[in-house]
Amino acid sequence: MVIFLLKSEKFGAKWIFGGGIFIASILTLLTPVAARIHYKLFIALRVIMGMASGPVFPSAAALWGKWIPASERSTVPPTSQSGSDMGIVFTTPLISIMTQNGFLGGWPSGFYVFGIISCIWFICWCFFGFNSPNEHPRILNKERLFLNKHIPPRPPKHQATPWKKIACCPSVYAIAIMHICYNFIYYTLLTSLPTYFSTILKFDLQQNGFIFALPYFVQSLTTIIVGRIIDRLRARKICSITTLRKIQTIIGAIGTCGFLMAIGYMGCNQFRAVLCCILAVGFLGFQTCGALISQLDVASNYAGTLVGITNSLATIPGFVGPYVVGAITKDNQTVKAWRLIFNISAGIGAFGSLVYCIFFNGEEQSWNRIEHENDTIE
Repeated sequence: MVIFLLKSEKFGAKWIFGGGIFIASILTLLTPVAARIHYKLFIALRVIMGMASGPVFPSAAALWGKWIPASERSTVPPTSQSGSDMGIVFTTPLISIMTQNGFLGGWPSGFYVFGIISCIWFICWCFFGFNSPNEHPRILNKERLFLNKHIPPRPPKHQATPWKKIACCPSVYAIAIMHICYNFIYYTLLTSLPTYFSTILKFDLQQNGFIFALPYFVQSLTTIIVGRIIDRLRARKICSITTLRKIQTIIGAIGTCGFLMAIGYMGCNQFRAVLCCILAVGFLGFQTCGALISQLDVASNYAGTLVGITNSLATIPGFVGPYVVGAITKDNQTVKAWRLIFNISAGIGAFGSLVYCIFFNGEEQSWNRIEHENDTIE
């Protein structure tokens, strides 16, 4: 991931971003075949898919750094990121329906349908995606001038990445820790809620698909609405971006952690438990349009590098979270066991928010500017 993000900043993120999605799309189409041949081939395919998908978010951040002015950074990047949540919203119930109805062989249908859709997206991306405003042949001159004026100038391609300054920046560590803790909650809920809904709340497959999508729909709405509000407050200069990001984090932490703990005390009450799940995930939207895009505040010219670093570290909870859930609930599918899982997630989320609020400074770092043209690789 780190190798590709450096290439995306120096040589353009368009093809790294699009290529990663295209490779993942082809491998998605091949997944049912691999699963039928041998489980080891299936695992190998998923590993390669993960490697191909790794550069997607860092290269997206590199594109945002070239296209998105500071006045829109709480709105545009989170809105585009919310596409991953909306993907969950639409695909989960659709796959449930297709599987139950036996469409295209049942369970393989999801891989075929969405693999084809992603390939079509890549074709569109080839024609409509560009690395920067200056490369876009159809952009209005007025818009190009506006973007060039309000986005910090890019360092020359031969300029070295200021690794030592990145390593000594407290804000980078604050973002990384927050990202890790956020992803622990996100991945734990993403992989475990269907099991919780089926074993504790007793929803069937089709109900599970629709109800599982609701929290992520609310998160997407929260991300877009809160991001818009933050950008307006930032434009009015009511307070600094550091203060705004910390307020977002505090509100999000109180909401998410509070409702996570509440889930464990809802017992088998379907309505109350689902409502708490929806609100817990919904409040994650405050971090999605805040702490998770803070790399753009700190150093937009190196946003791809910073996202690559934090996102690489934040993938660790992707396998730690499900392992913890499995260890706690193995032969123990009880309300008490799930209460412990939700409490652990809430505690980790609170810790990440606390570290972020103490150490994060959202002002642009001096090493983001092109004055460091004579830096050497450190």
